[in-house]
Amino acid sequence: MNLGEGTRRLALLLGVVGVIVGGFVSYMELQAVPSQRERHSRFERLVTSDVVQKERKCRLLGYTSGCSMVKLPPGATLDKPKYTIEELDGSPLASELSKGSISKIHWAKDYSVESIETDDGQTLYPTPAPSAWTYLWVSLVWIVPGFFIPWGVVRAIGWVGAGFVASQR
Repeated sequence: MNLGEGTRRLALLLGVVGVIVGGFVSYMELQAVPSQRERHSRFERLVTSDVVQKERKCRLLGYTSGCSMVKLPPGATLDKPKYTIEELDGSPLASELSKGSISKIHWAKDYSVESIETDDGQTLYPTPAPSAWTYLWVSLVWIVPGFFIPWGVVRAIGWVGAGFVASQR
């Protein structure tokens, strides 16, 4: 019985199995990243659209209904809104629109966009963009915990076990 060679083979075998499992986990994690990026970019694209910006400006100037029909004065700026948020009673009403694939805008108290309902029935919420750390983690998850942890654990157990079985000289 060769304990050193058996431990080495077992460590490599578990390391390879760990790489395969880690690769599967990495693949599954990577599948969510493009959809998260798409949700983020679609929401941001709609929030920064002219329709939403005009509706927000209209609301900040004090109009609470029919904002999409109101012709804003030429000098309407957000520097001096007609009403402050504290002066408005309750929470802002949702804006019913039928422009630019937006059917309804739900506002937060500060008239930032809380969610957007589209014409196709989807509700979009603010979604953070995937960070660069996500890509780094996905690229390393299959090698670091996949190979080195199982390999290192088996090597450590083999080393400790070899200390008990080794003959005294």
